Amino acid sequence: MNTRRILKRIIDISQYAGWNVEVDDKELSNVHFDFQRYTKFGQNFNFGVNMLNGKIDSLISNIEHYYEGFDPDYEASLWIGEDGHGKHGAPYHIKDIVTDMEDAEDKIYELIETLRLKALNH
Repeated sequence: MNTRRILKRIIDISQYAGWNVEVDDKELSNVHFDFQRYTKFGQNFNFGVNMLNGKIDSLISNIEHYYEGFDPDYEASLWIGEDGHGKHGAPYHIKDIVTDMEDAEDKIYELIETLRLKALNH
């Protein structure tokens, strides 16, 4: 399968899993993906990873690396204002912000599993 078809397949699978995807494919040997979705509390959550040499497994591996380093508590702390409540569209209560970031973490894992199931087993 050529790289353009692989990119389309990844985009389709990711959208099926609930993610919006933007792709920078100027350099096909190192394609950058930006994955975006809204959390259940309505935050615009996104992250970016690369795929090397048209290899889906390299993309999945890079998403796994991001997932393994994802810390919902730290991510939540970025959304807490000086008044101790959510800022910039984050939920008002700290526990809801943490819950929202835990949900984001779950969605990343679901993306990994969906890509494994649908992209690697075609």
